[in-house]
Amino acid sequence: MKTMESMLPAFILGVGFGLVLYGNSFASPTQQTMNPGELLISLDVPSYEVLPVDGGVRLVIEDAGYLGCPGKPNLPVKRFIVALPPGTIARSVDLTQIESEELSGTYQIEPAPYPIPLVEGAALSASLKRLKEEWHANHDAIYSSDEPFPSSPVWLSARGTFRNYSYATIAFCPFTYYPESGRLIYHARATVRVIYEPLSDGAIAPLPAPDPMTRARASSLFENYGQIQDLYDSRSEQQLTSTYDYVIITTPELDGAIGSSSFVSWKTSLGHSVRTVYTTDPEIANQPGSSLAAKIRNFLRSHYLTWGIQYVLLVGDYATVPMPIAYPDPENHVYDPTDPGLVAPGTPTDYYYADLSYPDSISWDSDGDGYIGEYGEDDPDFLAEVAVGRIPVSDTTRIRYALDKIVGFEEASGPWKKAALHAAAILFFEHQNYSDYEFKDGATCIDSIERGIMNGWSITHFSEQEGIVHSSYPWSPLTEEAFNSAWRTGEYAIVNWSGHGWPDGAYRTVWLWDDGDSVPESDGSDGFYSIPFIHVSSSNLDDDHPSIVFAISCDVGWPEPNSYGNIGIDLLTLPGWGAAAGIFCSTRPAAVAGDWKENPGGVESYCYEFNRYMITQQEELGWAAYDAKFFSTTNYGWNHYYEYMNLYNYNFYGDPSVTILGPAAGVVAARGQQPEIVVTGITPNPFVATTTIRLWTSLLTHVRIRIYDVKGRLVTTLLDGRCEPGNHLISWEVDASERTNISPGIYFIDLEAGGRRATAKIVLVR
Repeated sequence: MKTMESMLPAFILGVGFGLVLYGNSFASPTQQTMNPGELLISLDVPSYEVLPVDGGVRLVIEDAGYLGCPGKPNLPVKRFIVALPPGTIARSVDLTQIESEELSGTYQIEPAPYPIPLVEGAALSASLKRLKEEWHANHDAIYSSDEPFPSSPVWLSARGTFRNYSYATIAFCPFTYYPESGRLIYHARATVRVIYEPLSDGAIAPLPAPDPMTRARASSLFENYGQIQDLYDSRSEQQLTSTYDYVIITTPELDGAIGSSSFVSWKTSLGHSVRTVYTTDPEIANQPGSSLAAKIRNFLRSHYLTWGIQYVLLVGDYATVPMPIAYPDPENHVYDPTDPGLVAPGTPTDYYYADLSYPDSISWDSDGDGYIGEYGEDDPDFLAEVAVGRIPVSDTTRIRYALDKIVGFEEASGPWKKAALHAAAILFFEHQNYSDYEFKDGATCIDSIERGIMNGWSITHFSEQEGIVHSSYPWSPLTEEAFNSAWRTGEYAIVNWSGHGWPDGAYRTVWLWDDGDSVPESDGSDGFYSIPFIHVSSSNLDDDHPSIVFAISCDVGWPEPNSYGNIGIDLLTLPGWGAAAGIFCSTRPAAVAGDWKENPGGVESYCYEFNRYMITQQEELGWAAYDAKFFSTTNYGWNHYYEYMNLYNYNFYGDPSVTILGPAAGVVAARGQQPEIVVTGITPNPFVATTTIRLWTSLLTHVRIRIYDVKGRLVTTLLDGRCEPGNHLISWEVDASERTNISPGIYFIDLEAGGRRATAKIVLVR
């Protein structure tokens, strides 16, 4: 067996990086001990542009986000995710060398805007007052000083694990700004030192080597994957004790509803190994933790690698299989399950079960005050280890109904699997209620999804066309009758909507008439109304073709009983009414960006990225949900507790393992006893070193999978043999010895089975 010492020469990292060197030597992997070490990394970013904006300039760097601290200079920042040696945790990032030049002239860098809570009335006024006070305090403190901003161009942005892999996220701001004088320093590149040390938490080690799916995802996630992978592949001291890629967590009382549905047999037929664990079973009950939620998380932490868990389905309402309460605002520890108007109070979230990097004492409650997930005081990791979904009821009839509906969605095929229904309301009018808000149309984000992601799709869409100010997107007029009728009579795989929300529905804001001051007011002086376009009292929705729903709205996923209703839960679980096979929605008030196209962020970015991962990348819905949040917060995250609020708010109700297209074609063929092969996913694509092909075969059959280059030359044969019915994972790993012969570019996967043939394009990048 190789020792760690033999694996650690100087490394060259990938895109955006230069030389990397591990500082200290390492013990044998069988010892599971390690001295503190360091990682030297050279960072650079693409060239920049200076664009004029109102009151100043904006600095733009391709594929970079912004600092996003309200009121402070909104400088670009690029975040790099690097893998660390197994079993370690990052402690700090230090600047060791930087290449800088002062730019000629003076600059007035625009300040970062504040987030906009998607609420109305008194809650909006109170939230705006606090946000404006914070913005002005930050602005006055920074812009009246000539202290360099930020104080360092590099810092440790995040740390955690992705399943087997330890990682650190390094933030690099390539500018230093002196606000009072307007001086601007540009940093073309920097060398930083990441200090790491062994993680003392024994639950993380020993670890098995990464499975193919984890390796495939890691290859596109970590900049230095090719240089670090040997360290992880050599960890063979503990093999999987069992293989359960799909775990259902529920209670004995609810298990009968699960068993009476077709769900488990369907998942098993697709190749999943399903294990049901009760909250009373020893695997959970004997875990440490002061609450059932903590015990469930500790069970998952101790078993997800040794069991190979990829998907977790929680079956039960928020109290039966608890949805823990996080507190994004460290100054607001109120939890009130009856008041949807509260902004950033105690927030029910299942993210707690998806992030399994560290024990609570290091992550979710690192300050030890008993309030988990506080912004600036706790240290959760938002790169999920498992994809979590929930059937959010404890009514056995509803559970069975939802599970059978999910099976029907995944099993079905047809043109409707590439059809979408969209509803977009106006979110805010200019100077609404004498605020400094600008006009904000929910159709802006939805239109970007249609144009950027849904090419070739059949789309039905509605926008606000009523009142004295309406949408500039000339879609069909949005009304409750029109939207409900389209959903009831049409066939749609995806439904996206944008509007104000409440536990009982989603609402459009209409300005019908003005009292003469050109300001839309809700005090009764104007015809200014909130009108539902979908409501718990809406007419029954056709359930023959249920949809995957994303709701850009507050409170639609409210999990607790209340006097209004629970529309997100009903859409998934109410027999004869619910039209969703899965819904990604908010348990509490959400926040959006003021100008999403110019300053992306907030839940609109979640919606866009969720659709991108779901459609373009063909990811399973659970992974699409968590990847959308991680991508958005890494690239467009606000430096504010509203960022944590959004991350906790949005949860996925439904089966996390479903894909939009599903294995439908293969299932139909199997019934006719004609063997079929169906590719259900190729991830990542593009890829750096490893990509994994997910395929489904209907019958025992011979399968041949070969890779060809663009000139039709055979590169390699990945498989040439018999495959059992069900799901299979086949990986193509371009190792170091092959890289001289295999150049970056386009390749084709050629699949043959049962006399049929199919091809798919993949892209190798460096």
